[in-house]
Amino acid sequence: MLRVASFFSGIGGIDLGLERAGMQVVFQCEINQFGRKILKKHWPTVQLEGDINDVKEEDIPEAELWCGGFPCQDLSLANQGKRKGLEGARSGLFYMFAQLIKAKKHKPRWVLMENVPGLLNSRKGDDFRRLLITMEELGYGISWRVLDAKYFGTPQRRRRVYIVASYRSLRSAEVLFEPNSTKIITEASELQTHSYAPGLERKDRVTNYYAIQHAGIGRRPSAGPQAKGYRNDGETYTCDSRGSSDAICKTNDPFGIRATPRISEGLDSNRWRALGNAVAVPVIEWIAHRIVEVDKKYEK
Repeated sequence: MLRVASFFSGIGGIDLGLERAGMQVVFQCEINQFGRKILKKHWPTVQLEGDINDVKEEDIPEAELWCGGFPCQDLSLANQGKRKGLEGARSGLFYMFAQLIKAKKHKPRWVLMENVPGLLNSRKGDDFRRLLITMEELGYGISWRVLDAKYFGTPQRRRRVYIVASYRSLRSAEVLFEPNSTKIITEASELQTHSYAPGLERKDRVTNYYAIQHAGIGRRPSAGPQAKGYRNDGETYTCDSRGSSDAICKTNDPFGIRATPRISEGLDSNRWRALGNAVAVPVIEWIAHRIVEVDKKYEK
């Protein structure tokens, strides 16, 4: 069983996906108080640390896999014009994560990281180049791939870059990529519609529920689904971690219907931010199962 040390744990989305593949979480690190409450509720016996800046190498138990979705605020396209990249105080915590790996005598066999696709082009690609060089200097072979949660059975568009690193090998490529050739579409007639989550029947894409992006909260019930954008095609926009703009509602209802996704009024802001910052568990579970398969093959 692979043991997991989780950093920037949030509400435990990565941790849950890894556990579903048979791994064991032995360490978590999260500074946000609301996130810490969620982690303590679901992993009451797991060692939980706060600020990663205060974590020492000796605080971290032995684990074969380290994971972390380091902060995205300085990388995200949502902060266009204010992107400081890995030089920013928040996204720059990647270097602290790498420093802890460097300090560990027994390096984890696997490292799994997640972030927004903006990581790939931040500062004209220089930030991602620095990340690759840093991991390579630590002895890791690195592979990366942008995956969208809507292709993993979730009715939400959520594109993220997933980085898998394997110690002293390129086994990471076997995790993120199929060994067989990829079909190339050459004729327009071969194109298929894949803009909605798998498992949704075409009839289910016609609905009286709308996902509203950057909606005007408090609009009149008779105003219809007015916003910068709305959709009812079987998927919703990426949750907004700012916690105050997106909503799911019936066509002619006011926005007081956040009970639809079962988000309580008392903790609306905290929960919405946590969901907006979280990962899609089915994507992590898919990656985790592949890590387990590859790890077992080489252990034999």
